[in-house]
Amino acid sequence: MTQTKPFCSWLRTIAYSGIGLGLVMILTNAAHADEMASLRRTKTVLAIQAAEPAVVNIEGNKPASARAGDSQVVNGMGAGVIIDPRGYILTNQHVVQDVGRIEVTLSNGREYVGKLIDRDSSTDLALIKIEAGRPLPVIPCGTSSDLMLGEPVIAIGNPYGYHHTVTEGIISALKRDIPVNGVQEYPDLIQTDASINPGNSGGPLLNAVGQMIGINAAVRIGAQGIGFAIPVDRAANVAAQMIARHRARGGLGESPFSIQTTYEDGKSVVRMVGRLGDIQDGDKIKAMDKRPIANRLDFELALLGHSAGSSIEVDVERGSEVFTSTIVLASSRSTSAQLTSSRSVKQDVLQSLGLNLEPTDSRIIRQVDPNYKGGLRVTSVRENSPAHLAQIQVGDTLVGLLEWQTPDWKDLAWVMSRPEMEQATSARFHIVRGNAVYWGNMDIGSSVH
Repeated sequence: MTQTKPFCSWLRTIAYSGIGLGLVMILTNAAHADEMASLRRTKTVLAIQAAEPAVVNIEGNKPASARAGDSQVVNGMGAGVIIDPRGYILTNQHVVQDVGRIEVTLSNGREYVGKLIDRDSSTDLALIKIEAGRPLPVIPCGTSSDLMLGEPVIAIGNPYGYHHTVTEGIISALKRDIPVNGVQEYPDLIQTDASINPGNSGGPLLNAVGQMIGINAAVRIGAQGIGFAIPVDRAANVAAQMIARHRARGGLGESPFSIQTTYEDGKSVVRMVGRLGDIQDGDKIKAMDKRPIANRLDFELALLGHSAGSSIEVDVERGSEVFTSTIVLASSRSTSAQLTSSRSVKQDVLQSLGLNLEPTDSRIIRQVDPNYKGGLRVTSVRENSPAHLAQIQVGDTLVGLLEWQTPDWKDLAWVMSRPEMEQATSARFHIVRGNAVYWGNMDIGSSVH
């Protein structure tokens, strides 16, 4: 039987014979190069490699401009993050506002035209969609509930049109309220010294492991080393609301139950609110149709594309028990229709909020803020009602409730019938007063239950 020599022994043999000296040098150099590459592939490099495929550059045909105020934003140039393989992208509203053609470039250089799906002026976030014809990579999402001062962060964006620029820094402050113009503020922002310039808007702020913890939003005019980002937990919640509106406009199926997202030990947890079949209040919702559910955005995206009457499998965790249940989606407009037919929307709003409303000319509202489609004018306010205590006045125009716009009775009826409204103890509202938009919160307690 022939005995095979060990590789090292064989290598020494051919090296000593003078035959394989060149081969030894090649193998040695290759091993050294691999070792050097491994040393160079730091945690920062790995974090960028994990997130970069889901970061897009956004440009438009509108010249860059700056809004008046303390913070600078650039229309028509910025970045965005892919939040769903079907091509849904989250960015800043000011990046796509008034842009006639939204040009989206992926990390691999492929270019697409984006369609504006929805936007939220109060948080300066917008949702766009591209048709790529194939599943796209999705940004890894973390949480902003446990951020620490001094922890390292990475920003990716499109500053001044330089695609996929990466900068690094630390979290230098939390819960900053930054004025944008004479009326609006960005509340509760993450402050970082990672270089953020005009064009970084809409791109991700990453933690050290490549998870998105914020959406880069603004820079301070004249300042150096100061940038700001919208916390990802709030951004994901607003994105979920935009997806829900998108589903409703398409007449798609609506979940028959509601959820609540909480944050425990640096992780988001989605729990059932109420009871449906064998799913009980407080149960953890782990997946829907095998799609992992970590927050409300995942929940709304899982419903997207399913029509009314279709079934979805829900994976549920209760203590140490894990089981699968099946739910049937309802019509997204059925509850609104029931509300409208069973009781007057006007009476419901008066009883719940203390407001008498009437339609108003939508052109007047759009002159104040083109982001709003219209509104309902306040004709009277019941004393000691939630609206009265929130200082809403006769002559104000209600343009939004619970982050949804209320341009007419049909939309207001839909908002009033939402599970979020029925379960809420306070309701955020937007009103037009004079030539400005204001917002606040009504303490509704059990008034809508």
